[in-house]
Amino acid sequence: MIYACALFCFSDEAETFIGPTTSTNRLQIPTNSAIIITATFGDFTNSTQIRIGGGIAFTQSYFAPLENGAVYAVPGPAELIFSNAMLFTFYRLTNSGILFQGIGNDPIGIAIPSNSTMRLFGVPASVNATFERQGRDGGGGLSFTLQPNQPAEFTGPGTLFLNSGVLPPSGKFISYFMAENGSILPGEQGIAGPTGSFAITVDKSVDLNTWSPIWMQNPYAPSRAFYRLRVQR
Repeated sequence: MIYACALFCFSDEAETFIGPTTSTNRLQIPTNSAIIITATFGDFTNSTQIRIGGGIAFTQSYFAPLENGAVYAVPGPAELIFSNAMLFTFYRLTNSGILFQGIGNDPIGIAIPSNSTMRLFGVPASVNATFERQGRDGGGGLSFTLQPNQPAEFTGPGTLFLNSGVLPPSGKFISYFMAENGSILPGEQGIAGPTGSFAITVDKSVDLNTWSPIWMQNPYAPSRAFYRLRVQR
């Protein structure tokens, strides 16, 4: 299943969910909304499930802790279910351009049109992948593994084939957006341009050595920080 909205619109304040999940303590994401998870703590590895669109919950066989400024994204309608004590910090979005793809053991393909770029949020678990390129400049393909805490993006025309490598009830997922659809970062700090134009990204650093895209910049930032503008064709 794939769920999508149109344009990013961020909430200014973070929220914290402390598990485990109970009948009165649930982390639910409504339709036409999404959450961006920015920090993870506690015992959620091998104890997390995700339910999409009110269907059957499938188990995350391995849910990697966030590192190096990465974020996870989960669009609604969905619910994250935790059986152990854990803590997630996250932001809520409405009218977001985030798409979700559940991945089972049977390979599925995601077509990426010409002049379109798919950009992935953090991958919670390793996913088997093959990208096959099409076009007048020749085809070809490569098999590899999408890994947690590593950035990934793919430009069309081509197809990204994915499979989880695990059997039901376990499963995996990716969340992504198409860069040319446009995205507004918190405080209007940056946008991704339309198809055939430029992708504009604002990076942040507190030491001028380590930089990270400010997908979810907390408005309560350090009193001193540095920003740089990256423009990509």
